[in-house]
Amino acid sequence: MIDKPVGEILKAKQGPTLLSIAATATVAEAVALMDEKGLGSVLARDAGGNMAGIFTERDLMRRVVRQGRDPKSTPVSAVMTPEVRSVPSSESTVEVLRIMVEYGYRHMLVADGGKPVGVLSARDVMRALILPDEPIAHEGKRGEVRTRALDTVETLRQG
Repeated sequence: MIDKPVGEILKAKQGPTLLSIAATATVAEAVALMDEKGLGSVLARDAGGNMAGIFTERDLMRRVVRQGRDPKSTPVSAVMTPEVRSVPSSESTVEVLRIMVEYGYRHMLVADGGKPVGVLSARDVMRALILPDEPIAHEGKRGEVRTRALDTVETLRQG
């Protein structure tokens, strides 16, 4: 489970795993799209359609709300994170979680051959590590989740 490729997590997700918007779009437009699709990030594309960066909920809070910018007139390009680290879909779940924790990422781009295939949130990765693959009885869920969480923490400490 901990060595499961993150591509499997993407396949198991319901709904879209990758959103994109023009970098010239406004923050308000990006937030509306993210809200409509229920995702915490959107990739920004340049005029040529290439990835220019990622805009996340954290960018919204730190670079728009905190700085008092107007979301209706601020372009995504002014507040996005331009440097986007990615991992291949074959990367292990535990390695992706390690990268996310070490660098403070809440979203990780998954790309194969330079082409984005999806974005995983920290919640997606933790769910894959902690929650069981098959449903378990309600009365046993808390103990099962706790045990899996402790096993995951111990594995990360050893790694």
